[in-house]
Amino acid sequence: MRRLLLLLLLSACQPSARRVLLLDLALTEPALLNSTAQPWHDEGYRIEYRRFYPHLARSDLSRYRVLMFLLGREPEAPSDALTAGDLALLTEWVHKGGVVVLGYDADGEGYLDRWTANRWLEFVGAGISIGDRLLEDTVVRATTTTGRPQPWAEARTLGDEPLGSVFDAFPLERNDVLATRDSAQLLAMTSPHAFVRAPRTPAARGRAGVVAAVRIGTGLVVVASRHALGAVGPQFRSTTAPVQQLDALTQTRAFLVALARWTRRPAEWAHVPPAGRGMPLTLAQAPVPVEPLPPALTPPVAVDTIALPLGHDATLARVAGAPDWMRQQGMRVLWASLFATRDGRRAARSTASLDSLVALLDAGGFNLLAGDAGPESTDSLHTYWEERLAVRRVWADAVKRLQPTSVAWIPVLDLDKARHAAADSSRGARGEPLAAPCALDSMLWTDGLATAYAALGRLAAEQRTLVIALGLDVGERSYSMGQEFCDAAWRRGLIALTLTGAAGRHLDSLPYAARYPTLRDAGLLPRYYRALEDEVAARATVLRDRVLKQRRDVYFAFRLAQPPADWFSLGLLRGFGLPDRPLLVLTPELQTRDLFAFHRGRGLNVAHAVSLVPQSLRSRDWSGVRQVVFGESDGFWVPAGDATPAAGGKRLPADSLGRLLRRLQR
Repeated sequence: MRRLLLLLLLSACQPSARRVLLLDLALTEPALLNSTAQPWHDEGYRIEYRRFYPHLARSDLSRYRVLMFLLGREPEAPSDALTAGDLALLTEWVHKGGVVVLGYDADGEGYLDRWTANRWLEFVGAGISIGDRLLEDTVVRATTTTGRPQPWAEARTLGDEPLGSVFDAFPLERNDVLATRDSAQLLAMTSPHAFVRAPRTPAARGRAGVVAAVRIGTGLVVVASRHALGAVGPQFRSTTAPVQQLDALTQTRAFLVALARWTRRPAEWAHVPPAGRGMPLTLAQAPVPVEPLPPALTPPVAVDTIALPLGHDATLARVAGAPDWMRQQGMRVLWASLFATRDGRRAARSTASLDSLVALLDAGGFNLLAGDAGPESTDSLHTYWEERLAVRRVWADAVKRLQPTSVAWIPVLDLDKARHAAADSSRGARGEPLAAPCALDSMLWTDGLATAYAALGRLAAEQRTLVIALGLDVGERSYSMGQEFCDAAWRRGLIALTLTGAAGRHLDSLPYAARYPTLRDAGLLPRYYRALEDEVAARATVLRDRVLKQRRDVYFAFRLAQPPADWFSLGLLRGFGLPDRPLLVLTPELQTRDLFAFHRGRGLNVAHAVSLVPQSLRSRDWSGVRQVVFGESDGFWVPAGDATPAAGGKRLPADSLGRLLRRLQR
């Protein structure tokens, strides 16, 4: 009888031991966390992602054994942040034998949460400190789409061999330096030639730690960058995976899977030292005040968890309704503005510059030219006649030179330049004003975007054989999660919440700083962001339909700094999407086939082109580059600013670049 009782108790505890709670203070789209969850799923864990309440509750202590806490982006970018209640429950978590995996944000964002996490690590005596400068390595020859090679990592030997038996170096995305009290705490180190950019001169950081662990009581804490934890797939920041050596990610996966396996074997934790004496926890000197939110007993009822990794329909791996030219050649895009910058001001390209651009198009076998065409400057109400005349002259010159070629043109509107008049600024989760305009400000949509798209529509109607698509360059200004609590967005969101009975009109008077936490704690964030996405989609549909009245067969293109995963970019794609033709999306992301298959399952038919840099074309293994360009994606795009400079600061002649690009064929 006693043995039966023990077996029943063991079976009841087993699900808790196998469950991972994934919290992300950046509220990342679940599809972009597949790569983070997959190694843990492969080791038998069940990963539950609670997206819209990214804080710990007391009920989590009994339900989960492993916590993967991805930290936020504040104050450099809007997001949620660690609270005092989170720190209290983190301490209880590890002292009760749980595992905590802290994933900090590197590469210029997330200073607040790194600071707060460091104070907590000092409090528990972890002997681990997260640095604030990105590790780099100019000796590495592995080319990335960002043009900034990251140092590869090496696993440290634990016992007889390193985690995953990975003896060779492997790519591990962006990392800051992890300083440890004892070198035995390191699970992975950076390359011998790594350095950080100190204020005056680069400082060597060879063999610095990038993944570290410590035993605290009967629990375990692992510290790594959130980018490293998701290094085997796309994330909310553009990837630094090596273009020519994607097979090296096999070793990265082996290390991450072994890390997940190691957390299930407490007997093997003895290879890392225990925590030492802690220090008092003081948060008064935080760069931004830490929210004194006490831990809730349970998460809000309206907030669900999502099982990761998400599945997708394999039949949707390729774009549907692709035109003949795309199926035969793929997208071969040269991204080049029709304007040059002189003395900080935009000016028309010279005749010689346009001629060299056309020569490069021919030499490289490009079939598309895309870039800023300045349509916002055609507005007679907000621009001088000289500027309007200059833009029309630039368009006429471009048409004159492109018509004799086989290259199609995608004139693009730069979103940063779409707003003519001052308007309400965007607001972050703390209510702070941001540099971008309010995403739902009427001046942006009814004045800036509407006028610019009307001008682009007229151009497309006049040049039916030349202009194939109209583009929008969202760039770095996409509106992220944890953002948009300006008055215009707040009113639209509340209207939707009120109509569904989820909230009342009393929320209309909330100050900026109280809006995000009020919705979060009430479990209303999912509905609020859905309302914003629907509103963006509705406004984008109006713009699309006006253009289609001028020309029915035009395509729509977008350039994004990262894969579409926030309410603004997804709303744009939904609004401009058409059932009979794909959207053309240009990003730097390498591994997008599964991601866009997931989006196609949600009704977004996307054809994707990946960014290439000249260094990636100087490859002996063209099969790897070809797989990235035409296997994972539907083509490539090359920024004109990067089309001529090559590695080492030397210039790559246009004919040499052309010969390299022409080797890239389907």
